[in-house]
Amino acid sequence: MMAVCGILCKYVILIFNILYTVVSLAFLGVGVWLRARYPDASSGSGDYVLIAVGMVMLITAITGDIGGCGNMTSYLATFCVLLVVLMAAQLALYVQREKVDHRLVEFYVFLYAIYITAGDPVVGGTLRVIHYTMDCCGALGVVGVDPISHTCPEPSGFLDRFMSPCPTVLLDVMGKGPPLAMGIFYGNAVLMLLCLLCSLALYKILRMAASPRYTQLTQTVVSISGSHLYPYLYPGDGVVLTSMEPELLAEA
Repeated sequence: MMAVCGILCKYVILIFNILYTVVSLAFLGVGVWLRARYPDASSGSGDYVLIAVGMVMLITAITGDIGGCGNMTSYLATFCVLLVVLMAAQLALYVQREKVDHRLVEFYVFLYAIYITAGDPVVGGTLRVIHYTMDCCGALGVVGVDPISHTCPEPSGFLDRFMSPCPTVLLDVMGKGPPLAMGIFYGNAVLMLLCLLCSLALYKILRMAASPRYTQLTQTVVSISGSHLYPYLYPGDGVVLTSMEPELLAEA
């Protein structure tokens, strides 16, 4: 039963860390790109936040993979600590949601202005992810009228062209955000909690497996033919006799 539990926990940790690795690399890529390409532009510290969050997530994922796949309790313990830190950070985001919402609006305006002036494909991809996640479209909210309408969700009818402007949605995204955005936010919290529980369970299983199960067997030295000393363990101890010559055994 414990072996099955350990395998399931390993799979949960592995899937979690794969997802976190992909997301962290995306955050790092966008953050580094913005900082390197537009060093003089004011992003409201959004690029630094992306880099910092991406680094923490990547370190967490690597630590969890080493601990889970390599059965290393020290890495699993570190992984649990990092998960607790990330969960505390997400809780702090929710508590300070008003400030977070304003920071998100500043960052969006920064991306919007860059894409209009430079047409950066990386920024365009970032805006597309924001538009589809938040179910909004640009600064105007009208598909076909907004200058970056091609990054917005495709309307299925005429009325679907009228969407909410993204700055308006982002101003209350932590309170009354779109279902997809809130699903990602709360789903991430549940996934981190599940991964934390699995990591603690796997840590306990590995610690139990490493603890001594049997007392040290007593070795008895016997003399064979008066000149050779051999370590001898009784067959009842479950240990195979070694270094015994058949002819000497016969003489004994």
